[in-house]
Amino acid sequence: MVPLMESDSDDELVSSIAPDVMKCLSRSGYFEKLDDLLSPKEASSPSQACDGTYKISESVLLASGFEEAELGDIFAVLRSKGGCCDCEVLYNVAETSRLKGRYWRKRAKDLSTRTRHKAPPDST
Repeated sequence: MVPLMESDSDDELVSSIAPDVMKCLSRSGYFEKLDDLLSPKEASSPSQACDGTYKISESVLLASGFEEAELGDIFAVLRSKGGCCDCEVLYNVAETSRLKGRYWRKRAKDLSTRTRHKAPPDST
């Protein structure tokens, strides 16, 4: 069990590095590259599936020049912003993503095609 002081210290560290980590991720094109893999621009391109981990992110980050030793800090920052796996990074952390847009367009379409309840006849 981690003592409370260490946990608070970790939270403070993550908060203090978050702006710089996010700046580095944005400048590297990480969010766009991840989106290209999970939600390709071309419908004919196969999309990769999130398996609940950062497996896809890890390969994107390493290919973008980040070092293995930096991944722990990066993933701690992403978790602090609600990105606990590859797809959640695009849903919760990225400002915009095709994955998020496609999800909401499908959701809106599904809602509009549902049968609506009719009001009961007036019983007066």
